[in-house]
Amino acid sequence: MGVNSLPATELSQTLWVDLFPWLDNYVSDRAALLEPLAPSPDWWFSESPSFTALEVDLEKVLSELAALYIAHHASEVLSVSFPLVDPALPLAALVLDTRASTSLGRLTSGKAIGALLEHTTTAIFGVRGTSEQSVHDVVLNLLVCAVMADPRSRIEGEDDSASTPAITALLDDLEQLAMWRRVRGQDARPLVTVEIDDESPEPIQELAARISALTPNDLPDADRTDVMDEIDNLFSQLDERESLVLRERLVARVPQRRGAIGARIGVGSGRVGQIESEVKAKLNAACGFGTAVGNTLASLRLEIQPVASLERLLELHPSIAAEVPGYGVPLWLVLDRLDDYFEVTDGWAAAPGVAAAKKRTQTLLEDFESPNGVVALGDVAESVSMSRSELEKWLAWCGVIVVAGSALTRVRRISDLAIGGLEALGSSQTVAELVDALQFDRSERSLERALEADDRALFDGGRWHLQAWGSADSVAEESASEVSDFNVDGDGIVRRKRTRNVWKTPEQTRRLYRSGGTWRYRTTVTAEHLRGSGFAVPAGVAVAAGCVRGETLELDSHLGVQAVRWTGPQPTLGTIRRFLRELSVVEGEDVLLELWHDGSFRVVRPAIVHSDIDPLRQALAQIGNREPLRTSERHIIRILAEAVGLVGEDRPRKILRAYEDRGEDAIIDLLEAAWVKEVPDA
Repeated sequence: MGVNSLPATELSQTLWVDLFPWLDNYVSDRAALLEPLAPSPDWWFSESPSFTALEVDLEKVLSELAALYIAHHASEVLSVSFPLVDPALPLAALVLDTRASTSLGRLTSGKAIGALLEHTTTAIFGVRGTSEQSVHDVVLNLLVCAVMADPRSRIEGEDDSASTPAITALLDDLEQLAMWRRVRGQDARPLVTVEIDDESPEPIQELAARISALTPNDLPDADRTDVMDEIDNLFSQLDERESLVLRERLVARVPQRRGAIGARIGVGSGRVGQIESEVKAKLNAACGFGTAVGNTLASLRLEIQPVASLERLLELHPSIAAEVPGYGVPLWLVLDRLDDYFEVTDGWAAAPGVAAAKKRTQTLLEDFESPNGVVALGDVAESVSMSRSELEKWLAWCGVIVVAGSALTRVRRISDLAIGGLEALGSSQTVAELVDALQFDRSERSLERALEADDRALFDGGRWHLQAWGSADSVAEESASEVSDFNVDGDGIVRRKRTRNVWKTPEQTRRLYRSGGTWRYRTTVTAEHLRGSGFAVPAGVAVAAGCVRGETLELDSHLGVQAVRWTGPQPTLGTIRRFLRELSVVEGEDVLLELWHDGSFRVVRPAIVHSDIDPLRQALAQIGNREPLRTSERHIIRILAEAVGLVGEDRPRKILRAYEDRGEDAIIDLLEAAWVKEVPDA
């Protein structure tokens, strides 16, 4: 962008709020969004860009303002938001890359900025193929033009023979794809597949064959840089203090205390922390995708879905085990310490980290769990990159209870743990046998009381079994027959029947609720969401959106296309950061992802109901009801039933059991608090 290099005389002397009238609304609480960007508390009212640039990084300020505008002013017409930008200014003054230029070319045929100013950022988001980054680039460069005294100085001599942006973007994309295929060792794999009509003319058939035959080997390969050489070059550019912090803090096997390092270089521990952050930011900025380090990290992340043992990762990528010259640590440790999207902890590698990997594993287990919270690990192993033994070790590290080759996901209540254990074992058990299998740390009597109070269990001949199995005698005798929803194998072990598609339907999916033609998925916002990462969702969410396994779906929204992908073991949603910024959501808050029947997507905040309110109305808020306090009393049970697929059901016991089958602990507690006296008589 280059505005930081401009002298103050080449920057506007008009007040910020006059350049951008929408800043006038940033007062009181909203002022906190702007105050950190410059020293003066009300700089946007009292300063001009030419003055602010003397005190701060102007490029950073403009980038933050662009993000703020997109998040909170997407529906405003650009000409109103940028009134002093000359409409006659050529679009070339925006100096956009080919992707953003292609998006604007699809939005308007005009060659001047005035054609763009007639639209909103919502309209730009709506252009097919437009990314969040492209929208940010457009708004950012409008801001740049507004703060420059002469934005025409950005226009370079135009080459009339140059290709259209779409063609240039296509060539760039092919080069990027070829580079990625080489990184993955797929040099001979076709880049593009062309589908044509069977009876197409022969010249068209030959054309399609030529394009389909194009591989990375056919494109020029830029000089490849060795990862270790690139790391060595980056480290050599650090000054003495930065090198010390890198060596003793960032990449040390046992990092020294900041205070000790500060004493050696004559600064306080706080300054050491700042240097540490600056070094990390500097190195990360130089290691993006397209560099040797960035490409290696991207390739590693493909192997860790959702996690991989470091041992297996080193077998697949032996180069990361090599020692970094002069630092005495392996390359994988350097990558771990410097990259926020790659972490190694206790011998496990994950992206972006093990905490996210645990959450993703939990989502995966939920997709395969039975109504009793039992997951056959054989089903899961087929859907992840890990072997069965590696999967069991990872689950043990996560604290998941595994019994007889099955993981138990319902362990909050003793009764759920006992029922899950019985289903996993597949045969009747004494209390002592069950306690031993579960490695239970409570008394046998407490487990026995839990079974006695649970109508899913039956006691017969001194042994416990599931009511769904029938009597213990019939299970033992009919070893080759079917028992309810279970099969009995030749060894007399009862196993739940497998369906062709073992993942759950939307109606069975935890935290996914229906209201009319809309599905709402409740999720907690993480640091990864706020950083712009895509994330895994249960299969039921993808199905509710209309996406099937092996495909990618695009949903409409007022902030552009929202991608749903199910091309791997788990469905994933593309980044929702732009929606979170619009809502000013922070890490740890819950949001509702809404999937509408017309193929549109929204992110909204759930209603807040205090804990002293009627438990049923609290339950309404949990399932995403927009007005839990104003909903008529006679509709509450109907709404709670419809949310889990029980349309027309009004019996509390049936509704409660549906939420129990889903493992909705928070809602179960609320329903029991409201219906504890009604349920037995229902």
